[in-house]
Amino acid sequence: MTTISRREWVKGMALATLGSVAFYDLTAQIKPVFPSSWKPMVWTKEQDQLLSDWVGIIIPESTIPGAVSLGVPLFVKTMLDDCYQPAAQEAFRKVLDGFRTSLESYLKKPWVQANQAEKEQFLFTMSKGNLGPDAQKAMSTLKGLTIQGYTSSEEIMVKYYHYVMAPGFFNGCAPVKKS
Repeated sequence: MTTISRREWVKGMALATLGSVAFYDLTAQIKPVFPSSWKPMVWTKEQDQLLSDWVGIIIPESTIPGAVSLGVPLFVKTMLDDCYQPAAQEAFRKVLDGFRTSLESYLKKPWVQANQAEKEQFLFTMSKGNLGPDAQKAMSTLKGLTIQGYTSSEEIMVKYYHYVMAPGFFNGCAPVKKS
């Protein structure tokens, strides 16, 4: 068995660390971060407004802030863009684009004239699958992302779940009791 000096060990570890960092940098330059088929979703103003309306219907404003005022529509858009396959994104977009016409044919009145209860009932009908499997899947996705975004927002986590980032506090000026 041979012995190794501390100096040789430190030199070997430094070379190994530098080599792994250099190798990682070279491989990161070669591979793209996103696949070539990935393209971010482009949202129109109408789609943005409709998504905000959907999210606002799922968790409306009350004495506590609703989903829209906590920025959940932006969370939903980011999650759809970053975490879902292009086919799922297109299916969601197709349901979103056909939403107003579906609601107007279901209620026999325009979107702006429908009250909150009628909109809620229509979304409930969508989630039950009465308007097709694509609409049901889109509503399931939307409800899940809305709840996730709402319950993980800073306002709800701190004020209602009483979440503390680093529990346990250090008070350097506390008097010490002698025993």
